[in-house]
Amino acid sequence: MRATILSFDGSKGVLSANGVQRPFDLTRWKSDKPPVAGQSVEFILDGEQVVSVSLVDNAALAQEKAGELANKGSAFAKATYAVAGRDVAVAYGIFAILGLFADVIRNIPVTLPGIVNGVSYANLEGGSFNGGFGLILVLLAILSIGVPVFWHHKAAPLAYCAPLLIVIIGYYNLYSGVSSVADFVGTFSSNAGSHVFSDVFQLITLWAWLTIAVALYLAVVGFRRYKANKIIPS
Repeated sequence: MRATILSFDGSKGVLSANGVQRPFDLTRWKSDKPPVAGQSVEFILDGEQVVSVSLVDNAALAQEKAGELANKGSAFAKATYAVAGRDVAVAYGIFAILGLFADVIRNIPVTLPGIVNGVSYANLEGGSFNGGFGLILVLLAILSIGVPVFWHHKAAPLAYCAPLLIVIIGYYNLYSGVSSVADFVGTFSSNAGSHVFSDVFQLITLWAWLTIAVALYLAVVGFRRYKANKIIPS
């Protein structure tokens, strides 16, 4: 049986297993390392008396924790898929792949997190423009698929608009960056700033347009589910 050492004074101690406390003494200890309060142990009973106590190996504990996390992750994934449905789950998967790995600017290795961080020469030159706060926001947008699993409210499907919100922020930053360059060049040429929109369209890759389309689809689905007053069952 598995237990935790509550206390040990050098010769005697107390175990806790399933809310039951059991005394033991050092003569029952079977491991090389001495017992310490807080350790996870395995013990054997003879009737109600503890006859053997041994320390649980750290590798075994780590494996058990990993198994627990895997089980929780699997349960969350199944619940999310059941609530979101196949169409939304697939769309979120596509958004995650494109948002994290697809370049959005032609001939420049910058992804959605990079333009969410802001488009400037300093950012692009720094080499870490695809990480930081922009990456956190994109990851949160991806995880928004799970909001209706935890928040059983008619407005919960509006969380599916999060990818579109992040896309809007990113492409607004892209437009602002291109506009800044156009304004700078405009000090030397009166026509330089007149084609900002067309310049931005020419910069955007096919993958970026697909990311925008998927984000729009998720937002439409979320809004429709909200309007339909679809309550997520608990």
